[in-house]
Amino acid sequence: MNIPLILQPIFILLGTAAFTPIISTIGRKLNVERIREAFTILAFLLSFYSIYLLYETVSRSGAFTFSLGGFLPAGGGVELSADLFSIFMAFIICGVGLLVAVFSIRYMEKDSGLDNYYSLLLTLVAGMIGVFFAGDFFNLFVFWELMCISSYALVSFRKDTWEPVEAGFKYLVMSTIGSLIVLYGISLLYGITGTVNFKLMKVSLSGLGQQSTPLGLYLIIGLIIVGFGVTASIVPFHTWLPDAHPAAPSSISAMLSGVVIKTGVYALGRGLFTLFNPSLFDYGTVLLVFALLTLTVGNFMALLQSDVKRLLAYSSIVNIGYIISGIGIAGYILNRYFADQPAVALTAASVALTGALFHILNHALGKGLLFLGAGCYLRATESRDIGELEGIGRRMPWTGGAFSIGLFSLAGIPPLSGFWSKLFIITAGLSMPADPFLTTATAIIILNSIFSATYYLWLVQRVMLKEPRAKASQAAEAPFSMVAPIVILAIIIVILGLFPGLIVGLLEKVSKVFLGGW
Repeated sequence: MNIPLILQPIFILLGTAAFTPIISTIGRKLNVERIREAFTILAFLLSFYSIYLLYETVSRSGAFTFSLGGFLPAGGGVELSADLFSIFMAFIICGVGLLVAVFSIRYMEKDSGLDNYYSLLLTLVAGMIGVFFAGDFFNLFVFWELMCISSYALVSFRKDTWEPVEAGFKYLVMSTIGSLIVLYGISLLYGITGTVNFKLMKVSLSGLGQQSTPLGLYLIIGLIIVGFGVTASIVPFHTWLPDAHPAAPSSISAMLSGVVIKTGVYALGRGLFTLFNPSLFDYGTVLLVFALLTLTVGNFMALLQSDVKRLLAYSSIVNIGYIISGIGIAGYILNRYFADQPAVALTAASVALTGALFHILNHALGKGLLFLGAGCYLRATESRDIGELEGIGRRMPWTGGAFSIGLFSLAGIPPLSGFWSKLFIITAGLSMPADPFLTTATAIIILNSIFSATYYLWLVQRVMLKEPRAKASQAAEAPFSMVAPIVILAIIIVILGLFPGLIVGLLEKVSKVFLGGW
């Protein structure tokens, strides 16, 4: 059967998820250990390779589109479409999923129900890739629900204790409300355009003009921001995340923080910039206000935490604030300045989006590393309390060293990669010095960046420089399969920091795709 290239990563992941219980049973019958884990890792490797082949095709020939025919009205069909933006996101998701699968070999070995764990991990990544490749809202919503249902179950995976069950239920309720809000927005868009296909919607909405039903269109924009903002953990829709991260296994915390919340950012950005011309609709200001609120609230809450995973959870909210800042700055500049200074506005918007995209990558790498590192500490001490983890980096030098690199990168310390993404966002914000709102917003971003650096450096000092406490003094380095993914992530952070040109050229191209061709 000749499966279209765009479907291959999804089919590989879903097929492996479906057969994981059978594979595991065969392994037990043949007395072959780790066969389930081996097939999961193989599935991620094959999916990553198929995404690379898709990237090669798109680089040569432009966006790759596959339609299943006239299942939907207005000739839209159920459509999958891959461009540089969606492929960039798919690479991140599949790469982090691969490293989490390797990490889980030893980290999850004492848990029961691992057939379900690996199946859910595969369906989680398949759902996210499906969201990225969706060419219509019907497809996007189906894959979105696959992602959400998998993540609810994984947060509550250790269901024998109350904390994961409570956190998973809270996540389910809030995310379901967000999904219903999105669905209502989709229904309104369908009522206006008569289709759910992105391309046909864009054509229809561009024909309406700025003055036609503005209140209805702004209502839809608000529904998109709020609905997808729940999963993206934008303040004030963030309250599920600080509970879900500590309760979930650290490997799943890495997925939630590293990639799942970025899927919310992707859907938000794709929905807005694809359908609504940013020079006509002023959603950039709204996003920038939400971003500043997210940065400030997340930073203050992070400073109050004594649980390392809760601190990292609030840090994730802060970093979503940086990403939304870049997207908001781009939209704001295009709305205010495109009519009079199109070239200047497009350049500044591209710089802002390049910074936002770079920070999506940097946060996926850094926060994936930090949650996996926290998992190593938790395995060694059975504690998430920062006080009890003091000095543990001395006992676990590989984990502690990599953990410090992740903290330094997210703090924005040069020459690590986190410095460059923040620099791009701030540079774009300062590109219009005569604009008081944009200048003030950028100043707040800078102050929050300095503020967040203090608790990152404080955590490095507690973990690496203090004398080991009672539990930490008994710790030993984690197994190789747990340390290796962390070290790989740290190496990538250092390389991208020293040689940002390796990725910036691609990100500039992706930023132009992000703009939706307006």
